[in-house]
Amino acid sequence: MTLTEVLERSIIRAGLTETSAGDLNTARIYANSVIQDIASRATWWWLFKEGTITTVASTRAYALATDVLTPLSFRDTSNNQTLSIKSSDDMDAIDPDQSETNDPQWVVLTGANATTGAPQVDLHPTPSTSLDTIKYRYFKYIPEWTTANDSQDLFTIHGIPILLHQALYNGIAALIQVEMGDDSGAGINRSEMERIIRQALAVNGRMSGNGRTRMTRQRDNAFKFDFTIREGSLT
Repeated sequence: MTLTEVLERSIIRAGLTETSAGDLNTARIYANSVIQDIASRATWWWLFKEGTITTVASTRAYALATDVLTPLSFRDTSNNQTLSIKSSDDMDAIDPDQSETNDPQWVVLTGANATTGAPQVDLHPTPSTSLDTIKYRYFKYIPEWTTANDSQDLFTIHGIPILLHQALYNGIAALIQVEMGDDSGAGINRSEMERIIRQALAVNGRMSGNGRTRMTRQRDNAFKFDFTIREGSLT
């Protein structure tokens, strides 16, 4: 379904027949609220993405993709190694003036990019070569929908499974009905939204196939230690 189709369906379910620009604008505002609610319910498979950083020699700061909500992992595919996500305290402790250069081993979140607002990271050590590829996996968020998104298919463009389209227009309809004072109708649509979300959560839980994950016991790491080779220490 396109966003327009979802908005129109929600207006009809709310008991209205008119689909004026005003109605669509109201429904779109509520659509943004409902999709953020749904997205926050679980670690949905359809919110995982991958991005790429291309290094520039002597440049340590890089902006991630604008839809990054939570970075998950980084790997240097050019040098076939993973990069640890560390804190700025770790970086300051080992290299206070951030002068070390080499193939990056760490990634440090430093805040928001001043131009795009996206998360910005430092690579440590500062890359000594250009055109190395750093790939990163992340958990995305869905930016606010505007009229520019109305004709977009919610599955092919935004990755939202078709099953959840129904939950979306039920949730929008419920919010419209609350605004109209129809609490009974809102309750019916909200209940239907929750039913569909429960089904989607069950499907989401099966996305790992037959795999089963066991949490690591603390004692497994009891005798491990962290060690980093300092620049120049082997010369």
